[in-house]
Amino acid sequence: MLPGEYEFATAKKEIMEILAGELRYRLPGETQWNTINGEGVFEVPANSKFQLEIKTPTDYCCSYID
Repeated sequence: MLPGEYEFATAKKEIMEILAGELRYRLPGETQWNTINGEGVFEVPANSKFQLEIKTPTDYCCSYID
């Protein structure tokens, strides 16, 4: 993913695995940003939106859970 600000919606539970890069993310209902620099994982609840602020080109794997 290229640097920038993004908002994504998901109907299913989502697991975002960050393989490389620097970013901040904010999950639904949260006011604070969380930071990943390098590798990390976070989960997004079903039927929600989340925000990303990508600082450097970022490699990731997104998995949807039924």
